[in-house]
Amino acid sequence: MSEQPALNIRQFLPTDIAPVHELFVNGLMEFSGEAELEFRRYVNHSLKDDMADIPAQYLASPRSNFWVAESAGLVVGMVAIQPGEAAEEAELRRMSVSPLVRRQGVGRRLLETAEDFCRDQGYRRICLSSVDLLAPALEMYLRFGYTTVKEEPYGDPPHRPIVVHHMAKDLDQVI
Repeated sequence: MSEQPALNIRQFLPTDIAPVHELFVNGLMEFSGEAELEFRRYVNHSLKDDMADIPAQYLASPRSNFWVAESAGLVVGMVAIQPGEAAEEAELRRMSVSPLVRRQGVGRRLLETAEDFCRDQGYRRICLSSVDLLAPALEMYLRFGYTTVKEEPYGDPPHRPIVVHHMAKDLDQVI
C-alpha cells in the first residue's frame, strides 16, 4: 500500500493564481454537461470578477480568507470565506477539489478549516450556493450538516434550468 503525500492547507499566495484558476475552471467544466455554455459564461464572469484579484477580494478583510490545499507541491483544493448578508453569517465560496485527490478527505479538511475560521471570527452560520450538476459537492455538504434552505432555477432555454441550491449550516459556538 503506497502512502499518500502530506496535505498542507494554507492561505492563498499570489504565486497560486495560475493553479487556482485552473482548478476553478476545470472543476466546474468537468460537470457542465449540456449546460457548458452557461457554465462557461459563469466561469468567464468569475475570472474577471472576484477571482481576478483574490488578495483584494478575500484577504483584505480579517473576516475573509482564501485557502489552498497543497499536496506534493501541487494545489489540489481550495475554499474561501467572505462575510455574508448578515453580520453573523459567512459565505463559503470557491470550494473545489482536484479529481486527483477526491474521496481522500481533502474536501473535509477544507470545510473544517473554513468552519474553524468562522467560529474564530464569531460567525454563527455559514451559507453557500451550489448547483444540481455538482452532485458530489451537494452530497458532501449534506453529509457535513448543511441543509438546503432554498432552490431556484438558473439558466436559459433550450437547456433545462440548472437548479441552484442555497444551503446553510448553523455553527455550534462550543468547540
